[in-house]
Amino acid sequence: IAYKAAEKALETAFGKKPIPTRGGGSIPIVALFEKELGIKTVLMGFGLESDAIHSPNENFSLDIFRKGIEAVVEFHLIYGKK
Repeated sequence: IAYKAAEKALETAFGKKPIPTRGGGSIPIVALFEKELGIKTVLMGFGLESDAIHSPNENFSLDIFRKGIEAVVEFHLIYGKK
């Protein structure tokens, strides 16, 4: 249910259906959340390959930043109705 809410929220914010990927770095706290809280976590990434994450010329578009905020708000609105 949470995954579908995230998918719809991203589509609403960005105007395109997201393409799910299984990538990224490790985020150890996620396993602790599941263990201690008994809940699953949905990660919604907003970075692009061109952001050059963790490099000397790392950057992040303000437009993507704003749309990411909109997507998170949409996620909570959609998921809250479930």
